[in-house]
Order: sequence, then C-alpha cells, then structure tokens
Amino acid sequence: MQKSVGVITIGQTPRDDMIEDIRRHLPAGTRIVEKGVLDGKTVEEIRELQPEKGHTVLISRLRSGNSAIMAKEKVLPIIQELIDELHGEGASLIILACTGRFPLFKSNIPIIYPDFLLNYAVKGLLREGLLGVIVPLTEQGGEITDKWREAGFQARPAACSPYSFSEQIMIDAVKQLDELPTMAIVLDCMGYTQEMKTIAQAHTSKPVILSRSVIYSLAAELM
Repeated sequence: MQKSVGVITIGQTPRDDMIEDIRRHLPAGTRIVEKGVLDGKTVEEIRELQPEKGHTVLISRLRSGNSAIMAKEKVLPIIQELIDELHGEGASLIILACTGRFPLFKSNIPIIYPDFLLNYAVKGLLREGLLGVIVPLTEQGGEITDKWREAGFQARPAACSPYSFSEQIMIDAVKQLDELPTMAIVLDCMGYTQEMKTIAQAHTSKPVILSRSVIYSLAAELM
C-alpha cells in the first residue's frame, strides 16, 4: 500500500526548493502532498497576516521565489485546517516545514514538529553549551534565543535569509559566529539548503547543522 506524507509549508506551494530533498529520505514510492498556508491567498490577504506588535515573526517562500513575513498567531488556525484536510486525504505522516515553535495541533496521525525535533537532536549530539544559530531575520533573534534556552543551550543568533540569499551575508554571519566559543552553528530554518551549508562550512572549522537534513532523516524513520 502506498504511503502518503503531508508537508505543510508556511508559504506557498509547490516548494521546489524543498521537496526533492524530502523525497531522497523517504521510501521509494511515497506520495508527497504539499499544502501551503498562503495557497490561494490574495496579496491583500497575505498582507493581513503580517505581524503586529507582540506577534512572533515567521518567514516563508512564495511561489514566485520571493518571501512573505507572517505572524505565527495569525496562521495557527490555517495550519489546523490544512492538517484536517490531510486527514481526509489519507496522509500517514505530516511534516510542518518550519522550525518555529508551535503548539500541539489536533491530529490522529503523527505530526513532525521541527522545532522540538531539531532542538533535542542537537541536545543529543552536544548536550549543552554555546550555539551559533543562523536565522532568516534579525527580528527572530529573541524568539530563537528563548527556543534554544529551553533545550539547555545559549544561542547567539546571526541573520541570513535563505529566500533572498546572499553568499556574502552567509559568510559574514558564519565568521561572526566562528569568532565565539560556539560548539556548532545551526542553520535554523527549513529554507536553508545543502548548498548553503557547504558555503557556511567552508568558513568555519566547527560543525554546521542543516535543520532540514535532521528533520527529513528522522521523519523517514516513521515511514
């Protein structure tokens, strides 16, 4: 029987920058069903999801290749709707394609929460200490610091967007973190690719952890 994995992105589908990486980790013949929080949304509707004071900032990719910034608090009901749709379509597993912190959603099938999985996979590798963490937006620094503190780490953030990617900005971010006594550098967004990790690794002797590799490989253990 063919198994089906639902992938929920905070942006728009298709995520051509992501799906082939997922497919490489899954058993042959696995069906991947993509759902996007911003699918079918007009420009005005997307604008209405932007963060306001006190909101948690999320960023994701649009179909055009550009990015959109949203408030986590505004997209939670949409994510639950997409989970409900995937139940109806027979998914065996759901992956939230975002490393931001989320509450538990209602679901009768397993959901992979990348924030929790990434934090505790890194904890299993390193236990505790100082981490360099690269995130898409400077505004995410406070949230990221809090998230990693829950897993027992001190996090020093630096910013480089995977969506309007600049190799030089990535290099500068890595060099900034490399000067600190960090145990490793984490690329803390599902938008970062293996190519981006290769660039980062070339400018530090410390391990560079690519979040999507951790998430996809562990998720495949449930298939």
